Amino acid sequence: MSFYVGDTEFQVKRRILLALHDMSRKLLDASRLLLGMYESLTGGDSDGAEEYRGELAKTIGDIEGYRRSLTRQLAEVGAMLINREDVLRAAYLLEEMASYMDSSSFRIYSSFRYLEGLGKLKRSLKALLEQMLNTVAKMNDLSRMLQVNPAKISDIVSLVEKEEKAMDSIYREALVESLDEIDDYKRLIVFRDVIERIERIADLALNASDMMVIISLRL
Repeated sequence: MSFYVGDTEFQVKRRILLALHDMSRKLLDASRLLLGMYESLTGGDSDGAEEYRGELAKTIGDIEGYRRSLTRQLAEVGAMLINREDVLRAAYLLEEMASYMDSSSFRIYSSFRYLEGLGKLKRSLKALLEQMLNTVAKMNDLSRMLQVNPAKISDIVSLVEKEEKAMDSIYREALVESLDEIDDYKRLIVFRDVIERIERIADLALNASDMMVIISLRL
């Protein structure tokens, strides 16, 4: 992505919105990879888990690269884009989501021995990862609509809110169950750390969606 002196404001905005959508699309890919890594680990496929982990690291690197490029390009645009601060806030929220996916991947992979043998809590963790994927998918739909028809974006943000609330419900249930089911404090610490990070991803997805709504109002 690059801007040129002859670009109109419309062209600049279009490229910037495309960059935000690229970040969102990569986050959706990362969500699928994180879930795939966990499923491989629980299925005993260590090679598959390692492959997912490598692809996830590459995808997160791409997201960080998009954000750096977007920051540089926004600095070059100057006053042409009046809502560039909102765009940057959205981009940093998306990058923060990527950071939490990266840290969640590391903890699940490196501490999986503490996540084995947890019975129904393993299913709870998978449900959280699936709900994270659902939430990011709705956010991605919203970012695509930001390019296509910003006036319709408010219709989609309610779907992101619905998925985030569903995540809260699964998270709270898993949190209570963990106190009843896990006696070993190391297992409890690892499990709670992982589910808190996954739940945080959904929170950030909602925050990023809200910021995209603000951007749409100022286009």
